[in-house]
Amino acid sequence: MTYRRVPAQIQVSMSRRICWRRSLALVGWYQAKAMFNPEIVGVTVAGQPWDYPATAPFPPHEQYPEFAGRAPAGAERNNAYAAVRQLLATLSLDERRLGGSDWNPLGELITPGDQVLLKPNLVRHNHLAGGSYQAVVTHASVVRCLLDYAALALSGRGRLIVGDAPVQSANFEEAVARTGLRAACDDAAHRWEIPVELIDFRRESVDVDADHRLTARTARPGDSRGYCPVDLGNDSLLAAISDDFQQFRVTNYDPREMREHHNLKSHEYLIPRTVLESNVVINLPKLKTHRKVGLTAALKNMVGVNGHKDWLPHHRVKSPAEGGDEYEHRSWLKRIQTRLIEAADRAPHSAGSRVRALAIRIANRAGRRCSRDPYREGSWYGNDTLWRTVLDLNRIVLYCDRDGRMKPTTQRTCFSVVDGIIAGDGEGPMEPTTRRCGLLLGGVNAAAVDAVAATLAGFDYRRIPLIARAFQSRSFALTDFSPEDIGIVTDSAVLADVRVGEPYRRYQFQPPSGWRGHVAFGDNGDTRSLAAQTTT
Repeated sequence: MTYRRVPAQIQVSMSRRICWRRSLALVGWYQAKAMFNPEIVGVTVAGQPWDYPATAPFPPHEQYPEFAGRAPAGAERNNAYAAVRQLLATLSLDERRLGGSDWNPLGELITPGDQVLLKPNLVRHNHLAGGSYQAVVTHASVVRCLLDYAALALSGRGRLIVGDAPVQSANFEEAVARTGLRAACDDAAHRWEIPVELIDFRRESVDVDADHRLTARTARPGDSRGYCPVDLGNDSLLAAISDDFQQFRVTNYDPREMREHHNLKSHEYLIPRTVLESNVVINLPKLKTHRKVGLTAALKNMVGVNGHKDWLPHHRVKSPAEGGDEYEHRSWLKRIQTRLIEAADRAPHSAGSRVRALAIRIANRAGRRCSRDPYREGSWYGNDTLWRTVLDLNRIVLYCDRDGRMKPTTQRTCFSVVDGIIAGDGEGPMEPTTRRCGLLLGGVNAAAVDAVAATLAGFDYRRIPLIARAFQSRSFALTDFSPEDIGIVTDSAVLADVRVGEPYRRYQFQPPSGWRGHVAFGDNGDTRSLAAQTTT
């Protein structure tokens, strides 16, 4: 246990104890966890307006002493950059030197010579419903700030890599151009005289039509360092439902490939060697709701470290009564539609493809009118597959060595900063409604960060298996503490009453349609037993 002086205007809430220093005149100490303790989550509120700068490469709008001219101030106001810097200060990173020319907030994470991977959420190149793109992806101004502080910690020795594997139908080049991320990477490399790579980790992308049906596949260069299959076998969280392995699916892919990697003996993921060779991973997700897992933040963002979507079970076809979780109730119409879609995905240009497309549309309309529930493709609160896949990937990132072998101790450091300055609720992750929240969250434990994020969104983390189960994993554990142990450190008085697992009403995100009535505090009675109701 260490002791730290409370910085001016910083409040710490730990369990039910709050100590808030209102001014420097109030000399006090708080008993706090050590910096970078996994139980601590930082939350900061950006300055108004809650928006992002428009012009790449997104430099800070003022000159900070620690950069010594390496990141000169730009003309455009950059509240996002300032908020990330404030979050690092709020977490008391290198607190003794804060404000000085030698402040190095990531110096306790990053050593000169390290390879550092920054992993933003670049899920798509557009908003599928035509809404604001800023609610869909991590903004490049947030990435730029972390690039600068990572480069500062490297002191001219090492490598910075920005990488992601977006959904198979995303146009990566358009995404990095539209976000300004490529310009931010290029400018950071120039300013700091250090290599900055930008990598699309996918080995394949697809084209889809207006109905989101596959029309073509394209091989991609992927990771130039190659890939490493990592097999968790019986240690996979999918092992408990492996009897149904032939029902594993991911939309727009051939299930035959899936069965080669996830079956009764194997649960295998294709990990880019760039990920495994990195000493530090800076996880930069977007705060959004998610149709299949409820909420996407730090944990879910790790889906983007897998090289091929065929290796990622997202749901199981049919209803729970039939060993699946695609939808709630048996439906022969939905089953027909699924079979037609899979046939189209296997042979998009075969004879009869137009007739098949018409049959899919007819089955879809009939299913919507006649089925007992509206759920499709596992997009509902009963999805018992995807959370397992996501937690498997988080365990691999932490415990897998550079040769693809799982080790009993963690192999690299992970630090998450969640971009919720403009967040998304409703039909996330690709059709979210814009929510201007001004929030940034940070910490070294993704499960703790997500438990706080869920609470701020007005969701009970115990109703989200992805988060609840992250505190229960045994082998290759993601936590060694309970959610009740999480401490929240913040610079905002409006967040003084936030307690993980207790109702919080300030933001009140709207859940996806498939989660309504099943994720907010008080939905459907007692929430405390929910995690125990899910198959181990």
